[in-house]
Parts: sequence; C-alpha cells; structure tokens
Amino acid sequence: MKPRILIVDDDSTITQQLYWTLCDEYDVVTANDMQTAIRRATFYKPDISILDLQMPPDKDSPASGLRLLEYIKGHLSNSRVLIMSSNSASEVRNQCFAAGADGFFPKPFELQDMLASICKLTPVHRLELFAHIL
Repeated sequence: MKPRILIVDDDSTITQQLYWTLCDEYDVVTANDMQTAIRRATFYKPDISILDLQMPPDKDSPASGLRLLEYIKGHLSNSRVLIMSSNSASEVRNQCFAAGADGFFPKPFELQDMLASICKLTPVHRLELFAHIL
C-alpha cells in the first residue's frame, strides 16, 4: 500500500504539479481550500500533508495555514506535515515548528529538496523502493 499524501494550496497549478510528480509512488489527495482540506484530512488520514500557509480567507497572513496545521497535528497525531510558503520570515517558521511542522520550504522551492524530505518522512516506503532496486 502506498503512503498517502495530502497537498493543500489555493493555487491549483501547484497542487497539480505536485500531484503528477508524486502520484506514481504515493496515493495523492489534493485540496485547494481550507474546508476541503479539513474534510479530506479527516476522511483520508494522510501519512504526510504538504500545506501552503497563505490561503483564503486570510490570503495575506499565515493564519489559515497555521490553523490547518494545528488541526492536522491535533487530530492525526501520526501524520507528518511539510509547510510550503512564500512567507518565510523566521517568526512564521518558528510558529510552524512550534505547532508541529516537520519541515518548511520557502516558495519557490526546489522539487528535489521536497522529494528528499518526503522520502525521509516515509522510512518504510523508502525500504520498499530500495527492495525493488535489489
């Protein structure tokens, strides 16, 4: 069974790009707004969530993304969360890590760095991939 990843960003181009990048190795679910993200996180229980911070209705603030991060960490304690945001101020990063984020990527980010972090958060999956190589 593939690990499940939830990708949340109000920019559908980003969610589509990450979907196509990850869909061969992971079971990928996407959401483009806060309400859909909460429903899909609750229903699908992702192993990893990749969240944008600045989403409507607080597009100029990390408040929505931080609420979603706190929701996921509070309701899905085994889920890992990676943050991707154009707001990479140290105060915002510190808030994310204090709320339980497992990683932070400033936008634009290097896709290879994101993939490496995802791999680190799914050790069982890495072993399965390694077994296929052998």
